[in-house]
Amino acid sequence: MIEPPLWLIVIPLGAVVPVYLLRHRQLGAYLAAFASLFVGILAVVLPPTNAVRLAGRIFLLDPLTQYVLATYFVVSALLYVAGQPLRPGRYFLPLGLCISGLFAIAVMSRHLAISGLMMTLAAIAAVPIIQGELSGSVRGSWRFLVVMCLALPCFLLAAWHIDVYREDAEHAVYLPQAAVLLAIGFSLWLAALPAYSALTSFSTSSPPVSSALVLIGFPMMGLTLLGHVLAEASWFSWWSQTGRMLLVVGLVSVTLGGVLTFVQRSLRVMLGYAALYDLGCLLIALAVQGAQGAAALYAGLATRALGLALLGIATATLLAETKGDALSGLCGVGRRRPLAVIALGMGSFTLVGAPLAAGFAGRWLMLRNLAQMDERWMWLVLLAGLGVAFAYLRALYVLLRADAITSRTSRAESASSLWLPTSVLLLLSLATIALGIFPNPILRVAALVVTLYPLPRL
Repeated sequence: MIEPPLWLIVIPLGAVVPVYLLRHRQLGAYLAAFASLFVGILAVVLPPTNAVRLAGRIFLLDPLTQYVLATYFVVSALLYVAGQPLRPGRYFLPLGLCISGLFAIAVMSRHLAISGLMMTLAAIAAVPIIQGELSGSVRGSWRFLVVMCLALPCFLLAAWHIDVYREDAEHAVYLPQAAVLLAIGFSLWLAALPAYSALTSFSTSSPPVSSALVLIGFPMMGLTLLGHVLAEASWFSWWSQTGRMLLVVGLVSVTLGGVLTFVQRSLRVMLGYAALYDLGCLLIALAVQGAQGAAALYAGLATRALGLALLGIATATLLAETKGDALSGLCGVGRRRPLAVIALGMGSFTLVGAPLAAGFAGRWLMLRNLAQMDERWMWLVLLAGLGVAFAYLRALYVLLRADAITSRTSRAESASSLWLPTSVLLLLSLATIALGIFPNPILRVAALVVTLYPLPRL
């Protein structure tokens, strides 16, 4: 009999074959979305269970894993439904489900070698998704794969050092080496400095919906596994440099994300660097937990997924009628897709943490905790956020600016077949506004997860 937590692995992997056979039809998108949504709901309703042994290894569905998997599966279901009409690639649906199943194995496993192997396999499966239908440029997908594969030896060696220590406590001398290896491995997984381009370079040529799926999934699972190590491996959480390293990397990522987003003139590239800015904010939230613990981090994981989904679908919808994604060639496109323009603005405001957007409450908590350490760092984060906000405001101005060529385009021709992505954008935009005005639901869920799965102060 299959243990209940293992259904979170079996269902998405079992749905890969039928979804692959139906991948060219809308029914395939509906089946993938249904399987993903069902597993997301299942992750919420399943009670935390005792450890499950599979092939001699321990798998555990803890509250943090439940929260993360539920968020990822629900958001990926919306991306499947909205992405199919936008042509993200023939393997987007089946490989998306395959990646979801591998993610579930990785975050439920309590052995770093298994988690590292599953994350590497997920990266390999993500390459065709990143590439989409384009075969001209492989630089972005190749760089992503190389960086993710470079992290694997670090986790394998760290797992070996930890196993040696568990067999005999006299081998505690290996623990500092394991901590260094884990620091290198997580920096690669999270695309931290100097490997930040691993999660930003592929957005140049990748379909925006595919980019959103990858940008949501891999950092989210990396942060979850880092949280497991910090909470359950006390020898690593008390390593004196952990908090300082996370803070420095977060501040550098925030600064790079804000500056590089501001100077871009391409919607696809802006998506990648805006995600880098938000990832830096999550690392800062992990490093400077205040009175609310990791509430800012946990809330930020959900609002990041919401914001990136909005940006990915909105960008793909706006680019559906054009050959390129440079802002100079998009004048007036927003007049035919007003809801996509609104969604683009709401997604960017969510990542920035602007008022009346879903990310405001969590970002305010993070900034308040950061200000207690040094107010200058708080102003640095705010200035970098203004860089992201101004970049997207500039994009909105170009999209809504009147243009003689686009104004002569037939509205009936432009409005036609994208009603499904537009409906998803409307749903996500309303959810973003609702969580911005009434943030208590997301803060209560985050506070509950903090209570059930607290992270140590670094």
